[in-house]
Amino acid sequence: MRCCQAIIRKVDELKVFENLHHHGLIVDDIRRSMDILGEELSVDWAPIRKFDPLRVWLPDSGWSEAHLTVTYSRQGPLHYELIEMVPGGAYEALRAVSPAHVGAWVADVGAEVEALQAEGWRLIAAGASPGHRHGQMAYMVKGQGPVLELVGEPIRPMIEEWIAASA
Repeated sequence: MRCCQAIIRKVDELKVFENLHHHGLIVDDIRRSMDILGEELSVDWAPIRKFDPLRVWLPDSGWSEAHLTVTYSRQGPLHYELIEMVPGGAYEALRAVSPAHVGAWVADVGAEVEALQAEGWRLIAAGASPGHRHGQMAYMVKGQGPVLELVGEPIRPMIEEWIAASA
């Protein structure tokens, strides 16, 4: 019976990948990356937004800040997200694991973090502390696998409006 439960949990664990929304890349120069990738991938970009600062919770050190410049490709359903960060901020923890990630919509970020941690995933960074259910985003990794960003459904309308906005 334990074997069957483990298989069922593995299948459930992968369900989060069914709701992929974006492929994120940390880049050194967002405008240059927009030009190069826009041409190579035949995509155009939503308006650039600055998050200066963005509060981020790190498991090893608690609250920190990131200073980010971000855009998304307008084309989807899997959008490209480009993130330019000011060195030395909270996103260094993410970049240390991988400059790339995939983002998936989830109904409850806190519940997904807990479920994935029970399966051996590690929290890299989140939008809030565990006491606040990690907010509306959390970056997770398992072993050498891909970095997964859990993105809360409550912010989906804001991101979709951003992607649809005129530059």
